[in-house]
Amino acid sequence: MRDSKIFIQLKKIPRAKVYFGIFFILFVALMEFVEIKNHKFWTNDFEVYYGATKDYFSGNNPYIKNYGLDTGFFKYPPTTLYFFGLAILFKYFFAQIVHIFILSISFLISIFLLKKVIFIDSEKSQKSNFGIYFLGFVFIVIHIAREFHMGNVNLILLGLFSLGLWYLREQKPLHVAIFWSVMVVLKPIVILAFIPLFFFKQWKTMMYMVLLGLIFLAVPIAFSGWNGNMLLWKDWFASVAKHGEYLSSENSLTYLTEYYFKIKSAWIPSLIGLIVLVSIMLIAIFKGRKSNRDILFWSILLLAFTPNFFVTDTEHFVLTLPLLLVLVFELIQTKKIIHWIIFILLVIPFSLNSNDILGRNISDFIDKIGLMGISNIGFICFFLVLYFKQIPQKEVDKSSV
Repeated sequence: MRDSKIFIQLKKIPRAKVYFGIFFILFVALMEFVEIKNHKFWTNDFEVYYGATKDYFSGNNPYIKNYGLDTGFFKYPPTTLYFFGLAILFKYFFAQIVHIFILSISFLISIFLLKKVIFIDSEKSQKSNFGIYFLGFVFIVIHIAREFHMGNVNLILLGLFSLGLWYLREQKPLHVAIFWSVMVVLKPIVILAFIPLFFFKQWKTMMYMVLLGLIFLAVPIAFSGWNGNMLLWKDWFASVAKHGEYLSSENSLTYLTEYYFKIKSAWIPSLIGLIVLVSIMLIAIFKGRKSNRDILFWSILLLAFTPNFFVTDTEHFVLTLPLLLVLVFELIQTKKIIHWIIFILLVIPFSLNSNDILGRNISDFIDKIGLMGISNIGFICFFLVLYFKQIPQKEVDKSSV
């Protein structure tokens, strides 16, 4: 009887989800099979998490050495080590496979939830689901491939963000706080996405996040004791401070302003960009754009700004996927050819910058001039134009926050 109920529930899953899920799992399986066969299944970023966690639970300091690559220092909050605690119980290869599986599930959760959150008429357009899923995949497939090759956690961040976004739409603050608190513990750089919570007066969500933050702050006490916990957090701050000394990004505002305008500053360009976006958000709120859907838009926008604000690797651009899907939805509504042309021109350097597709010389040139980062800023600016000129306040989800 119970088995029949499970079968009935499985039959209710839309075919588009099933077909796309099968397609994506086969894509990942093929890619990893080729990497294993060619002895390139390295997952260097995962090696950092794995090695640091193993060192920590062996009584060593995880912040004083690199793991694998020269840039492979552990630079994440101490609580992150506990999320990878189970991984070190297994041999590295098996742990790699499990990590890749988690990344795959995270992406599928993301694309399915983003479709439901952003495409508010999805119930009336089931036939378009596969097309939207596939478009989302194509937009970031280059970044996904690098994410799987490096074994980072950005797809997990995207999954957690999408879950939080779904519950933000459903106005369930505790659920939002849980998923987004875990997200920020894994990588604090995603904190930009939380800024709208304050200006849209999401006090309950913020209160829950503060309480969860205090719990996460105290978690390492279980293994390290009070003094050990304080030392760990001190070492983490020192690790973050050194981060910019050994990592560079041609797509950050820091690099772009120096390359094009000869302005040398580690943080001022990024802070100015953030201030501009927050100011525009405040103008929108002042003009009455206070709906539930508006806070979703601004959280998505500021998450997409993350790879420009911080000096990060290119796989962090998977975080732009929600904004790209928002743009697709709005372009479908406006039905203006010029808008689609602009969008496609921005997508080309963002989605196709690969040595295998464009050749090393062209790809290196695109990297040198920071065209991927410029495209990402272009998406943000393009959305803002649409937001104020084309996007009306939706009748759906228009409850004030």
